[in-house]
Amino acid sequence: MTERSANNIHKKLLTLPREGDNRTYDSDALILDRLSDAIVALDHHFTVTYVNQAASRQLHTKKEDMLGQNIWGIFPDAINTRVYDAYHKAMEERVPAEVEYEYFSPLKTWFNLRVYPSEEGVTAIFRDVTRRQIAMLAVEQSYRTLFHEHPDAVCSIDLDGYYLSVNQAFEKLFGLKEKKLAGREFVSLLPDEQARKAEELFTLAKEGKPVTQDFDLTEIKGEPFFVQCTALPIIVETEIIGAYGILKDITSQRLNTLELKRMNHMNQLILESVEDGILGIDKDFDVVMWNEAAEEMTGFGRDELKPNFIIQLLSTLYEGEMEELTQSFKRGSGLAKKEVIRKSNITLYRKDGTPYLAEFTVTPMVSDEEVVGSVFTFRDITEKRKSEEMLHQSEKLSAVGQLAAGIAHEIRNPLTSLKGFLQLIEIYGNEKKEYFDIMKSEFGRIEQILTELLILSKPQTLTKETCEMSEMLSHISTLLETQAIIKNIGIEKEFTASDVYITCAQHQIKQVFVNLIKNAIESMESGGVITVRLEKSGNQAVVKVIDQGCGIPKEKLARIGEPFYSTKDTGTGLGLMVTFKIIEEHGGTVTIDSRVGEGTTFTIAFPITQP
Repeated sequence: MTERSANNIHKKLLTLPREGDNRTYDSDALILDRLSDAIVALDHHFTVTYVNQAASRQLHTKKEDMLGQNIWGIFPDAINTRVYDAYHKAMEERVPAEVEYEYFSPLKTWFNLRVYPSEEGVTAIFRDVTRRQIAMLAVEQSYRTLFHEHPDAVCSIDLDGYYLSVNQAFEKLFGLKEKKLAGREFVSLLPDEQARKAEELFTLAKEGKPVTQDFDLTEIKGEPFFVQCTALPIIVETEIIGAYGILKDITSQRLNTLELKRMNHMNQLILESVEDGILGIDKDFDVVMWNEAAEEMTGFGRDELKPNFIIQLLSTLYEGEMEELTQSFKRGSGLAKKEVIRKSNITLYRKDGTPYLAEFTVTPMVSDEEVVGSVFTFRDITEKRKSEEMLHQSEKLSAVGQLAAGIAHEIRNPLTSLKGFLQLIEIYGNEKKEYFDIMKSEFGRIEQILTELLILSKPQTLTKETCEMSEMLSHISTLLETQAIIKNIGIEKEFTASDVYITCAQHQIKQVFVNLIKNAIESMESGGVITVRLEKSGNQAVVKVIDQGCGIPKEKLARIGEPFYSTKDTGTGLGLMVTFKIIEEHGGTVTIDSRVGEGTTFTIAFPITQP
């Protein structure tokens, strides 16, 4: 309300009937009486000249008890209060005076008071704001509780950048008490670079823009220390008077993030360092991993690996499993969590069309008990296969060399017999026909030995065919009998099953059993018996080569089959390595049971094929 309005109200008040006057109220008086704001008019001696209905109600005093009375006599408890000072200021200085909030204890009421000077005295307009003040006090108390009990560090800063207050969490975080921080520039706590960043946040907050940023405060504590700061403007009645800073200690999260980044970097380095190609795909056949080795091996860059291309590429690896893999991804189940697919000797093609031999492994990627994709690990084994073929050939030549002496001895015996019988025939003519049967038998034995020797030594193409096991084992035993006899060793055949067929490269399987029987012969310095046993177990053909040799110590047994590891003084270990590799390539298994001083049993099992 302006001073002119107050004067007008005061003039209207002068026209109102006085106590004992018979005049009636005019319309202006009725209007003033209906106002919700309380109005009291005083003359120069602070005598009440007018009171409206709202003033009587809010002051809990009847009109008739107030009119004509000194206001301070009516309310002596108001003397020397801000209300008292406001009345005197307006009266003496002739300027409006205001008291925003004042608590009057006798009435237990909060008032908002405005006093306007007029020609006849002063006019006071006041309002009961108790409810509003109680609400504001509740809000203020809630704010103080929130400020001080907030789990994060909180500080308030004025517009000049000085601390106003901080909570206990702030004191604990920085190890400083509020009394040492109050009135201190907030940037004084921070290193130069971080101080500049904080100034930028503070400037934005002063402009009314909340903002959050992370700070590295390691320099303050001398150990890793990271905080996340949110700066908010402090607004009072639409005016920004400062800023709040809410700081959260994120050291552990940042260190975990840094460690995760470091581990990811290390994992990436490992992936890029391995020589094997690695391809990772998700359920949609999108590439999530493709290392440098894979790119160099195939010539394809990662940006060329579209889902359709991946499906086409994988279909060349294995046709049967590809359909199962695709269907399982569509069902959402993925590969079995522990299922691993292995393939070897697969021909793949580089980007330029050149072929290469590869072996690969498919392993499911599992996250939270759910299969989310697959990892393909593959390598170029072209040179490896060439080396293995050379080893195979070397072992054949080695076996041929060791068999040469025995074969020469064995052939010499029938030749001596043949020569003797021919001399008898010259003397007796055709009278002794039984000589011819013996000669035929000896010729047949020579032919069989030479045939087996040629099969072993001659290079063969890797063509698999159906072979009968007992017949094959008989031929091999015959071939090695000579070498065994020289060392006073017998080879016994125990075939409990007949017509047992397997699919194999015959010359390779023969080499397997030549190697095993030859090793058995070499382990039996004192003679004895080698048993070659053929059994049928379910859908497998089981062959056992049992010797009575020196045996293999338990601690050495696990390393049998490693290249260049041998229990023989002059052995290289390559023979058994090649043997085990051939068995594996034919889908077979091999186990070894050995006791020192008693002998060794090699058990080989192959899948049976229907003839």
